[in-house]
Amino acid sequence: MSRRHRRRKKRSGLIVLAVILALIVGGGAAGFGYVNRFLGKINRTDDSALVTVAPENEDFETEENNGLEELSPEDVVWADEEMLDDDDLLNILLVGQDRRPGEGRQRSDAMIVLSINPKAKKASMISFLRDLYVQIPGYTDNRLNAAYAFGGFPLLKSTLNKNFGISIDGCFEVDFDGFRALIDQIGGVEINLTAAEAARIGGKAHEGDNLLDGQYALAYARIRKIGTDFERTNRQRKVLMAAFSKIRTRPVAEIMTLIENAMPYLTTDMKNTEIYSLAAKLLPLAGAADIQTYHVPPDGTYSDVYIRGMAVLYPDLAAIRSILRNEYLPF
Repeated sequence: MSRRHRRRKKRSGLIVLAVILALIVGGGAAGFGYVNRFLGKINRTDDSALVTVAPENEDFETEENNGLEELSPEDVVWADEEMLDDDDLLNILLVGQDRRPGEGRQRSDAMIVLSINPKAKKASMISFLRDLYVQIPGYTDNRLNAAYAFGGFPLLKSTLNKNFGISIDGCFEVDFDGFRALIDQIGGVEINLTAAEAARIGGKAHEGDNLLDGQYALAYARIRKIGTDFERTNRQRKVLMAAFSKIRTRPVAEIMTLIENAMPYLTTDMKNTEIYSLAAKLLPLAGAADIQTYHVPPDGTYSDVYIRGMAVLYPDLAAIRSILRNEYLPF
C-alpha cells in the first residue's frame, strides 16, 4: 500500500458530529424528548441559494509525480452504474471540512457514511477517502473531495450515488471549533497510542493507553506525518468510537447539556420533520447498537496512479459495490 499524504494541513470536524449523534442515541427516549429544544440551534443549508462552481471553473489539486504509474484520462474505464438496494437502511453522510473564519465552503477533508439498520440494531461507519478518483456529475473526473467544494451536499450525494450506488438520506457538516470543549466535557477519550503517535502528539502522551483531553484528542485525529491516509481515517474512527462508548453511559441530564452545547457547530440539509423521523428510527439503537467500522476503498480494490497531475486512488467500482453490498452495509 502506497503512502497517502497531503500538502496542506486541514482539520476534520467529523468527530464533533459523531459525538453529537452519539449524544442523541445515547440519550435514549429522554434524549429524543428534548430534540425539539435544540433544533433551532442547528445551522441549515438552502439549496436554492447554494453557490456552485461552474464546470468551466473547476480546479484540480495537482502535485509532482513521485514514482506512480501515470494513467491517461482516456484510458480510465468505469464500471456500469449499479444502485444498491438499501431501502432498509438509513444512510447519513457526515462531512468534515477545513473552513477557517471568513472562508466559504472548502473541499471535504473527510467523509463518513453512517449506515444504520434500525430493525437489526446494527450500524456501519464507512470512511470514503478523499483521494478517490471518481466521476463527478456535470464535471470532469476528479478527487472525491472536490464534489463538496463544487456543489455542496447535493453534488457530493449524487457523486457517492453514481460511483458507489449508495443513497444518502441526509447530510451533516461540522467544523472543529467545539471539538476540544466537547471532549473535555465528557472527561476525555481513552486511546491506545503507538510510540510514534505519542511522540507526534507530544506533552505527556506515551505509548500505550492514554486518556486524551480535547487538545490531545484533536492532535491525534489530525496526525498526517505517520502512515497513510487510510491510517489517518482509522484514527478518526477510533476517536468516534471511544467518544460513543463513553457518552452512552452518561446520565441523561449531562447528555442533554452536551447536546445543547454541540448543536451550534452542526450544519444539515435535513428538515425538522426528517430529523424527528431519524430520531424515532434511532430509538431502538439506544445503548444497544452494534457498530462496525470500514474504509473505502478496501484493500485490493484500487490502484495508486498519477492522473491529470494528481496522485489518486483509482477504484475498482464493481468490486467496491460488491463489498459494500455483501460486507460493509449493515443488512
